[in-house]
Amino acid sequence: MSLAAAAAAISSATNIAITTHINPDGDGVGAALALNRTLRAMGKQVRLLFPSTVASHLDFLPGFKRIAVLDSEAKARRVKPAELLISVDCGDLARLGAVAALRRNKLLNIDHHSSNDRFGDCNLVDPAAACTTIMVHKLLKRCGAAIDTATADCLYTGLVFDTGRFMHSNTSATVFRFAATLMGYGIDAAAINRKLTYTMSPALLKAQKLAIERLTVDTTKPSIAGMAFSQRDIAKLGEIDDWGELIEIPRSLRGVEVAYFLREHGDCVRCSLRSNPPYAVGTVASALGGGGHAQAAGCTVPGTLASVKRELLARLRQIV
Repeated sequence: MSLAAAAAAISSATNIAITTHINPDGDGVGAALALNRTLRAMGKQVRLLFPSTVASHLDFLPGFKRIAVLDSEAKARRVKPAELLISVDCGDLARLGAVAALRRNKLLNIDHHSSNDRFGDCNLVDPAAACTTIMVHKLLKRCGAAIDTATADCLYTGLVFDTGRFMHSNTSATVFRFAATLMGYGIDAAAINRKLTYTMSPALLKAQKLAIERLTVDTTKPSIAGMAFSQRDIAKLGEIDDWGELIEIPRSLRGVEVAYFLREHGDCVRCSLRSNPPYAVGTVASALGGGGHAQAAGCTVPGTLASVKRELLARLRQIV
């Protein structure tokens, strides 16, 4: 990890593009928007180029409307090249989707996943960090950038998201000190928490109802619970741009230590996994071609809903 090298890469570039992983979450979006705001203030030409759309409940963050979606390599090749492409909160090049095809002189990789394969020309990777926005804050300070309240709002959003509202095992004294630092910039932490929690669409509430109806506790290992949605289920629910909250339904059941949520998508199944310490679902996700953290991970697995569920449950039973 080299803050000096990352700061030098930013200092030497004028035309900068910022991106994050496919299906961006609060940490990736918060880190990208914090960089966007501060680098613009430093006189840089900045573009936000994401590989897929962003959940609308994050639209309160400053700079959200500047996000452009490059969901095909053809689009990525047509846009203006970047002197520097900054990737935040992404563990490997493939997770950048079509944005990986963007022409650039240098790639700066800022991330905190232990599975990060150092795919950048410059890599600022710290698996000990609770979230990517902590690392972005350190980098901005190293660059001498001014951090205002709006920037701190973005940084705090990443912190809240990747600590599971301070309930994940990565919540530490360092995390709370960082939260205190951000409050020192004037953020309204309570207001941000409300915006992240109480902004569900009618379609998502309908999905929660179905999730409760589909909730299944494993008969072999009752500490495992989850639900699975078919493509037909998803078509009936309507447009939903954030499925992340549904995994908390099985996780909230008393006695459950490991939770899963499966969504059929074409000839694949998208799997979201959560667990309580000491159980590590990250190893299961990695074995199935995905990744993430020890207690929060995901993967996309080829196969039918039934076959993927069988394989996933077999692996989850092994870890409990």
